[in-house]
Amino acid sequence: MDRIIKFRGKPTENNTSYFKDWVYGFLVISNNKYYILLDILDNIKRDNYEVYMIEVIPETVGQYTGLKDKNGKEIYEEDIIEFSYDRFTGNFDTKIGKGIVEFIYGAFYIKPYEIEGKKIKGIEDEEWFLLYSVNEDTLEVIGNVYDNPEILGGNNGD
Repeated sequence: MDRIIKFRGKPTENNTSYFKDWVYGFLVISNNKYYILLDILDNIKRDNYEVYMIEVIPETVGQYTGLKDKNGKEIYEEDIIEFSYDRFTGNFDTKIGKGIVEFIYGAFYIKPYEIEGKKIKGIEDEEWFLLYSVNEDTLEVIGNVYDNPEILGGNNGD
C-alpha cells in the first residue's frame, strides 16, 4: 500500500488573490514561514504556472490521513467528522459520535466531542479513538474547526 503524504492550509492574506480557500500539496517550512508546494497538476488546472508555492497560516496546516469519507472526500487533521464504532457490552452495540481528527503520538485519532447526541465535557469523560479503529465506511466529514466552529457548539475543539 502506498501512503500519500500531503497537507493543506489556508493561504495568508498576501496570497488570497490566487487562492481564496484551502491549498493542497507538500509542506515546506522555511525561515519560520509555512508554505504549501503545489502539485504541478493543480497549477495546470488553474492556468497559473508562475505560482507554485503559497504561504499559509501555520495554525491551519493539516496532514492528509490517507482516508476518504463515505462520500469520497479526503480526511485531514482538524476535520470534524461523524463516525460510528462498535462497543462490546455483552452484545455489540454500535454508537454514533462526532469528533475532531488529531495527529498525536504518531497516529491519527478522533477526539470526540459528542457521543450518541450527548456533548463530551472533557477528555476524561470519553476515550479518544484511533481513526483506523472506527467503522471506516461510516466516516463523514461535516466540516473543519476553521471554517465551521459553530458545529462544535461554540467551543474551538480544545
